[in-house]
Amino acid sequence: MMDNPIIGLINLQGPNCMEELSPTRPIASEPFAGKFRLMDFALSAMVNADVDTVGLLLPFHSRSVLDHVRSGKEWNLARKQHGLFYLPVDVESEVSDPKPGDIRTYYKNLRYVEVERNHYLLLSGCDVVHNTDYNRVFHQHRSHNADITLVYKTLDEEDPGKAYVLKTSPSGRIQAMEKRPGAQKGDKLFLGAILLNGDLFVSMVRQAYAQNPDQYLNDVLARNVKHLRIYGYEYTGYAKRINSLESFFQANMDMLDQENWKGIFRQDRKIYTKIKDEAPAKYMADAKVTNSLVANGCIIEGTVENSILFRKVRVGRNAVVRNSIIMQNAVIGEESQLDYVICDKDRSIQPEADLSGTKDEPLTIIKHEVI
Repeated sequence: MMDNPIIGLINLQGPNCMEELSPTRPIASEPFAGKFRLMDFALSAMVNADVDTVGLLLPFHSRSVLDHVRSGKEWNLARKQHGLFYLPVDVESEVSDPKPGDIRTYYKNLRYVEVERNHYLLLSGCDVVHNTDYNRVFHQHRSHNADITLVYKTLDEEDPGKAYVLKTSPSGRIQAMEKRPGAQKGDKLFLGAILLNGDLFVSMVRQAYAQNPDQYLNDVLARNVKHLRIYGYEYTGYAKRINSLESFFQANMDMLDQENWKGIFRQDRKIYTKIKDEAPAKYMADAKVTNSLVANGCIIEGTVENSILFRKVRVGRNAVVRNSIIMQNAVIGEESQLDYVICDKDRSIQPEADLSGTKDEPLTIIKHEVI
């Protein structure tokens, strides 16, 4: 059996766009849809394409990442050969005096790519909820004899926040890659996944680093659309960028729609996560639950509507939780009322509390406090 010709590299670094919820937890390990983390989608998509070598570019606050992924066993990456590689921050100045751009980070970790000869590199971020079939991306890449293939989605609604928008020819070749303050309906939004030859990646990063280490790989790609054979692969399933607290809340709420759920959590391309052996959820005599995701270990005595409860959440008697995200080990006191709330894990909401936000500005309750 031949080795898979693709190695993966997932960049877990980047700004924290949800400081209101957790100032130190990186975007990679933000909880999602009851029992997952955002990094699960990028990592699972790679292993579903039989990628058996994956490097993780760790953020500075990496404890939650390491605790979640551990040896990579759940993703079948705990191997004697190939497997999972942690690529940590190792220079103090990167924390005390961070510089813009990601070229410096890639340059420092080129050895990870260089040791695998004659391989393709699949590069991804972790800020998009998706379930891309990278086998199809690889097939299209080779059939077009492309130098680089970028994964994009044609938007059916506006996507706020800085974005790279692609323009393609009828053949799928990319003619332009533009950085915009936001993407509009009908735009071809770049989702951050890149497939290219490993040697090409090494040469591009070395040249860009020599020119200016404080730049982004996406900008390097944008400058080279006329010089390289860069093609786009259109992903047509559900995809949502997480670049704000509002987009995080909306993406979670989207999972309450059965079609969106089935589009992400497919039987043929499963999303893997850290396994925790919990008892099934318990619904007590007065419990009322509608259109909600309820994870294992929960105990519900009150009412839950249009909400997501993570593992081991307890909802007290006569409490009402609506349009909310309640993370693991939280306790919702008796008679309390929650509407449009994001409650971080290990929180206790006092009995008779009345907390509410709005769809566009959900109320956030941070970790380890009592309200």
